Formats: sequence, structure tokens, C-alpha cells
Amino acid sequence: MNPVGGLGPREVARRFASRGGSFMVVVSLLTVDFGLNVGDLSDVEKLFKLTIESSRMVSEAGVKSVAVIGVHPAECNALLERGWGRNEVRDHMFKAIDLAARLIRQGEAVGIGEVGRPHWDVGTEVVDLCNDVILHAFEAARDLDAVVQLHLERRGAETVESIAELARRANIKSHKVILHHAAPDMVGPAASRGLTPSVPVGRKGEFEASVPLGPIFVVESDFADDVKRTGSVIPPWTMAKKLREYVSTGLIEEKFLDTICKENIERIYGLSLT
Repeated sequence: MNPVGGLGPREVARRFASRGGSFMVVVSLLTVDFGLNVGDLSDVEKLFKLTIESSRMVSEAGVKSVAVIGVHPAECNALLERGWGRNEVRDHMFKAIDLAARLIRQGEAVGIGEVGRPHWDVGTEVVDLCNDVILHAFEAARDLDAVVQLHLERRGAETVESIAELARRANIKSHKVILHHAAPDMVGPAASRGLTPSVPVGRKGEFEASVPLGPIFVVESDFADDVKRTGSVIPPWTMAKKLREYVSTGLIEEKFLDTICKENIERIYGLSLT
């Protein structure tokens, strides 16, 4: 959600509600999306506050909303490319997670994210660093009973197993770990390990391919509210429309829709959507 350069939270919420949408998770964008500085902790705090304020405005517009705040793994990679040392980057990312944890503790947000690993090929140094960050996020979220939304590569069961092992080490409730943009070959393995796969709607038939596995996932639009990338993702109001169409065409039943959009959400976030 971009209150600076996009449609803004209120307009997005209005359009979403007009298609029957009733709940929205607002997740932090990258610092650069707001013209902020990568690696500046004070700008990270500004990013988090903008995310929290966007969620508040969505709620005020009539769509129940919660905020998930974190620093995207692309920023780990960017700082390394700028010449930061691995320990410097780790320290910055840990401090950002600690800041997110403080705001969650204050009731401003409900989770940490997106954190994770780049979805493109990177070296072992970057992967190891990002795994350290994921583990720190899991440990912080565990102590707060918060969710963690992960941005990851899409390598099927291999990706899932690596995250399941980190979740085990941190002793976090596994269903609180959300795998953003989960591919169909990740959905079954993730659910079998107790993790929550989040399936994009409107991307190359991936929702349709996930349906036969059962209502064991949640859905997302991955909408960044960026007027320069209007065709890169499906808007949330179009997602809501498509989900209703899937019911009317018989791809899914009403109960299936209720499970992925209400029951699973209530269980993950510990809230009531009634």
C-alpha cells in the first residue's frame, strides 16, 4: 500500500469493499518505494509507521485491516552490494526486526514481514545472512505470538523444508509462518509441515492448480499500489471478484471460500472476522 505515490489506502479499500472484500493485511513495501534510504534505521521506522498508518486508514474506510512490518530481503542484498560487511548488514536487519517487535508489542502491528530470502539466484553468503535474519524474526515473533510473512525463492519442497527447519529451531508456532507467493508445488509440503502457504490469485493459473489440494492455504494479490506496475499483479478488488466467480463457475464451493478467506485467517492472526 502506497499512500505517497499510489492510489492510497482509502481508495484501495473502497474498491476492495465494492467487490465484497472485508479483510486486508497491509505489508511493508521497500524503503525505496517511499524515497527512503536503504540501511537507515530511522527511515525503516518511517516505513513501518507509514505501513501502520495505511492499515489504519483501510480500517477507517470499512475494511478490517492489520499491519505486518519488516525489511525486505532485497535490502540485505543491496547493502552487501554497496560494500557493507556481512556483520553490518546483519546488525541493521536485526535492529529493524527488534523495532518491528517493539511496535507489535505496543499493538501497532501483528507481524513481521516481508523478511526472507531473495527469489532470484544469489550467493551462499547472502542466503546464509538471510537465514540468520529469518531465524531472528522467528524468535522475536515467537515471544509475541506474532506472524512472520516470508519472501522466498520458489523451489518447491526444498524451500519449504529449509523454512520448516528454521521454524523448528526457533520453536515458533508453525502456522504463524506465512509463505508469501507460494507456488502450487509448495502448498502441500508447507501445509504438511504446519506452515501457511499464501497463494497468489490471477498468476498463471496457480490458484486453480492449488485448489485440488484442499482449503489448506490463504490467498493474496501481492498488490504494491504502484501506478508504474499496474499490470504486474492483480488488484485486491479484482481478486475478490475472481474468487466469487470461482464459486459461481463451480471451481470452488462457498465453504472452500469461507475457509481460505475467513477460518484460516482467524486461526493465523487470532482475530474474529464475524
